[in-house]
Amino acid sequence: MNEKMQIALKKLEELQKQNLAGGNQTMIDRHVAKGKMLPRDRINALVDSGTFVEIGSAARATSERIDGKKLPVEESPCDGAITGYGRVNDRPVAIYASDFSVLAGSLGQQHIVKMVKIIEYAGQYRMPVVWLLDSAGGRLGWEDVAIAGVEWFFWPEGLFSGVVPQITVLMGPCIAGQAYAPCMTDFLFMTRKTAHLWLGGPRMTQAATSEKMDDDVGSGDYHERHSGTCDKVGENDAETISFVRQLMDYLPLSFADATVPRATQDPRHRKTPELMTIVPDDFNHTYDVRQVIACLADDAQYFEIREQYAKQICTAFAHIDGQPVGFVACNPAFPGSIVTRDACDKYYRFLQVLDAYNIPLITLVDTPPTLPDEQEERLGVLRHIAKITHLYAGCTIPKIAVILRQACGDAGGIILGANKGMGVDMNVAWPIAEFSITASAFSPCNIQELGVNPAEWASITEASRESVDAFEAAHTPTTQLVDEIIHPENTRTRLADSLWLLKNKSEQLPAKAKNHGAPPT
Repeated sequence: MNEKMQIALKKLEELQKQNLAGGNQTMIDRHVAKGKMLPRDRINALVDSGTFVEIGSAARATSERIDGKKLPVEESPCDGAITGYGRVNDRPVAIYASDFSVLAGSLGQQHIVKMVKIIEYAGQYRMPVVWLLDSAGGRLGWEDVAIAGVEWFFWPEGLFSGVVPQITVLMGPCIAGQAYAPCMTDFLFMTRKTAHLWLGGPRMTQAATSEKMDDDVGSGDYHERHSGTCDKVGENDAETISFVRQLMDYLPLSFADATVPRATQDPRHRKTPELMTIVPDDFNHTYDVRQVIACLADDAQYFEIREQYAKQICTAFAHIDGQPVGFVACNPAFPGSIVTRDACDKYYRFLQVLDAYNIPLITLVDTPPTLPDEQEERLGVLRHIAKITHLYAGCTIPKIAVILRQACGDAGGIILGANKGMGVDMNVAWPIAEFSITASAFSPCNIQELGVNPAEWASITEASRESVDAFEAAHTPTTQLVDEIIHPENTRTRLADSLWLLKNKSEQLPAKAKNHGAPPT
């Protein structure tokens, strides 16, 4: 080995040693004291053992502070961004991890370049990308802050949306302009005590407006329960990262790839008689629809999304006969109409992801007669309902509906696709199922406007109720509202058979100059 190679190898060895050591020791100690995992430990927790391959490890901060002070090269390993690829469940995934011990994980020029390159890498080679985020945001006080802004990252992030799955795991702060990035990804998981996502944050908002904000604003609980921005909250970094490994079982590598079937010993045609115990015959009695999903899913396993937000509607991934599916279900355990802005937004977002990555949709319909209140009307619930109908009509994925008990009004027939006219591929009903336009909810004023004598309304209501049970719906002369009436114990069997039939579904949408419509806002 000649001298030149020896010098180069020694330099490489020193660089690698700096990278493994991380940044400022004081910052590392403070980081660990908060119960946080170090960035390389986070990566190792995510990927299959020994599979991470780093890219861009030689990067260092290339600018100096505006006061002229230069940062020693050894104090900015990787410029605070560790990027590369690895395997999750033996499938490739691109990875970015911010290192808070290096300049608080802030975004310098080289840091941003690495972020852009890794998402372009994921998009080009068709693999999911995972962001392990813990950053103070822009590198304020440095000369390159104007050209190192996170806006350089938004373009490729938006460009590859729906091309490859994008998942953010937030385990520390994320503020101001950088906070848009996690909201643009397909999924966002947060650690309960350490993750915060703000546009301004309590201190910045108080300084600018004198408004004192609760310290809970921006936390994982806040975004899971109130804003609906967070999909799931973990108790610590390890649990939050584990959500990614679970989720990856349901997702393809890209929009062009098929989802990977999961091996199961759960019989395809397993009977489900327990459903008749879970779901009461009396429509006034409630139940938790998640028990129904567990009963139908392989090995009783499912992965719920936004569990604490708009609880009256449940969105969850599961497998049926090894095939990944997405469930959307009304949940009577949490009374309330699904015709609300929050419930519609939750459904809309989930349906977007399913359609983008070709994951079949199964809706479990049990919608009682409810109407939105004045507050919902004032805040534009109609626009939010229209978003769902717009998206549902254009979805090309397999769409299956099961009417468990009631399909009342627009909530069941239109929003959840219980009616054939909405383009559902296969819909089945239990024998106790009822369809209704919620006639009993009309007021005398409504009745008179329709030209109906109020004295006759009781008999009309009774007659309409007698004509909308499952048996009548199945052979209505003009529409045949349902494809089949099934015994509850055959529900899983029917779903498995329908998924098998629809696996090669091909639906051609009308040609458009663009590849999207103009949905309501």
